[in-house]
Amino acid sequence: MLFQATLLVDLIAMAICLWMAFYLFARGFPSKVTMRGALLLLSLSAFFLGAYNNLFTQISGTAAWRATFLMIGIGAWHDVTLQLLPVHVRKRHLPWTIGIYTLGFVAITLLISTRNAFIGEQGNILYVARMGVGLPYVLYGIFEIGALIGIHYNLLAHDKVGFTPQGRYFLFASLFAVAGVGYGIVALAISPPMPRIIQDLMIFSGVFMIGVSVARHQTLVERRTTLQDFPVTSLTILIFAFAYALTALRLELPLQLVGHIVAFVVLTHALYDVVREFLERLRIRNEGALRKQLRLLENNVSSEDMLHSRLQSGLDLLCNTLNASSGFIAIKRGEEFVVTASRHSVQLDRHFPSSAVSYEDVSNVQNEQLPNIIHFAPTFDGQTQIAVVGLGKPKNRLDYSYGDLELFSEVADQVGTIVSLSNLQPQLNQIITQSEINQSEANLIAGEMLDGMETNPDQEFIKIVEDGLRHLSDYIALGQSPLADKLDVQAGSHIERGRELQKLMMDSIELLRPAEKRPAEPLPRVWYNHAVLHDAYVEGVPNREIMARLYISEGTFNRTRRNAIRGLARLLMERNSTTK
Repeated sequence: MLFQATLLVDLIAMAICLWMAFYLFARGFPSKVTMRGALLLLSLSAFFLGAYNNLFTQISGTAAWRATFLMIGIGAWHDVTLQLLPVHVRKRHLPWTIGIYTLGFVAITLLISTRNAFIGEQGNILYVARMGVGLPYVLYGIFEIGALIGIHYNLLAHDKVGFTPQGRYFLFASLFAVAGVGYGIVALAISPPMPRIIQDLMIFSGVFMIGVSVARHQTLVERRTTLQDFPVTSLTILIFAFAYALTALRLELPLQLVGHIVAFVVLTHALYDVVREFLERLRIRNEGALRKQLRLLENNVSSEDMLHSRLQSGLDLLCNTLNASSGFIAIKRGEEFVVTASRHSVQLDRHFPSSAVSYEDVSNVQNEQLPNIIHFAPTFDGQTQIAVVGLGKPKNRLDYSYGDLELFSEVADQVGTIVSLSNLQPQLNQIITQSEINQSEANLIAGEMLDGMETNPDQEFIKIVEDGLRHLSDYIALGQSPLADKLDVQAGSHIERGRELQKLMMDSIELLRPAEKRPAEPLPRVWYNHAVLHDAYVEGVPNREIMARLYISEGTFNRTRRNAIRGLARLLMERNSTTK
């Protein structure tokens, strides 16, 4: 019975630690806290795999390697808690930190190089491996005790991180470490031998809790993952591993091989997850670069040649980001649309009648005059369509994803802003001359609205922001909303919390205001984002009336509102990250 229980604990602990190590590495790179947490989990997964194998095959010297992995894990644990402290505190304790790690390195060297550092390894499969009382044992014990003292000092001294809502999980996990290490140090030297399963359970409990603590740190502090993603993906991987293990048992494979199969299954799925996360981050970074470049293109569109150059650059960025085979941008001149930018599609300066490229929203239609273009995105100024952007087929896929088309729509709206600013340039120059406005203030009118675009919130956060906007006047609903948790709004009661969140959201909406004074209607395009959010959610104006104020259709209004809510979500994330 003790054999089966020990085997099961080591197998489950190995699988969970291995998956959590790669999960945190994928979601947290390059966070210092997360990288050290991943190292801790990876070293402990090797410890548990070695303990599992030892149940079937006892090889002299493997106990020293298991002790080495345990020491690496404890050292990484100490460094995790160290990273929670301010920089100046870490520098002040640098000599202590260097001393602990130097002692650990010496102890590991002695353990691996000393023959028979552990006694009675052969045949001992269920009890803690015993170490002869000598220099390796002394250094091993001093290192673990010193590291644990350092861990609790980091959590309980200075700002008392261990008593904060974010740090108490780290403190709780460290209590398991104290119990497990204390049990192990005592069991190494005393007789009779003590069951290994107790130490393994204590170590696993502590390591599991430290993994959860790091995942919470990612969510609450660095916002690189979500608390929903962590348990769902972990449960899915464990179900896969259990299914493979059950299949191996039904095929009557050796138990030792079952453990290796489980490790292989977790490792392959974890590596797939790392690659997928890497590609997703690369896509987000490319989209962020696209938005940044488009914002730069909006400035100083002072001539027709400059307008053509900026639109061509924007089209090239869009096609490269979405890996599109072709594309074009046409702007309205009189009663026709003129191709101003083209990439492997139609000729520049080609004219189309308005009816040939008039659309209400992003459309996937067949256009006889543009056979190589499959998606069209119009952009409006009031009720007048002033430009259209077209995309050809993707190079390596059958069609674009929903996220790709959302980005396409967003870029089309920014193209409309560039064209609208170009059309307004003579009027802006006249205003600047008459009122002696500084040129930087004029640029502010065109650019302030999009300051928060680089942060890329996920769809879940955007939905939470939209729900918060719908309850903007309801303090009780706001105080209990998930958005207050996401933005870490602190207050004495949920009503005060709702008021604080309302103030934060209204201030953020005001940051989207392009200038202090709102011009007469019809409003220029640069005012659309602020006008839609302020009028719909602050003033409570019906949508139909807002459409009438802006002279836009229902399709353009819905697209503008989506873009405005995304922009507000980015701004809230950006403002929240700067206060951390």
